[in-house]
Amino acid sequence: MARSRWMIVLWMVMGLTAAEADIYIYRDASGTLCYTDSPDARQIDLMGARPMGGQKKQKNGRMWSSSAYDAIIVRAAEAHSISFALVKAVIHAESGFNPRALSPKGAKGLMQLMPHNVAFYKIKNPYDPYENIMGGTAYLKSLLTDFKGNRKLALAAYNAGPTTVRHHKGIPPIAETRAYVAKVERFNSYYSAH
Repeated sequence: MARSRWMIVLWMVMGLTAAEADIYIYRDASGTLCYTDSPDARQIDLMGARPMGGQKKQKNGRMWSSSAYDAIIVRAAEAHSISFALVKAVIHAESGFNPRALSPKGAKGLMQLMPHNVAFYKIKNPYDPYENIMGGTAYLKSLLTDFKGNRKLALAAYNAGPTTVRHHKGIPPIAETRAYVAKVERFNSYYSAH
């Protein structure tokens, strides 16, 4: 019986498109596993990331699925020789998996690409998950290369800009940037372990 239930869940996850793959799992008060496509604060994303403080909700209360873009993240990570966990961690920290995220500074989409990066990487639609993740991962790879593989400096540059990091010869003394680097590092550890 339990095997049948897992086969049904696996079939549901594998058979749905990315937009439809928001399947969540949680334990009810009696300890029974429950599956749903309508998440709330009790629920855990079936494909690997329980809600952490950084997951964002829209005004209508929707929590974005942390697994909906895994196939694209795998492809981007492999194309740019970066770990899946790091790319997913950046997306989690940047947008909380919201493909329509827009910052007050004009950063767009899942990886919060600034307009100059959208232009540089020839991204036609920064809200398109595939284009955004591929462009954002290419940018992250360039920062890792520029900072000789130093992940913390590359992450600081992703947040504050490479010029600021070079000027300070390290992670700049900007509270937002320091918090950002720490957050991505936590998410990276989480995704690396799961």
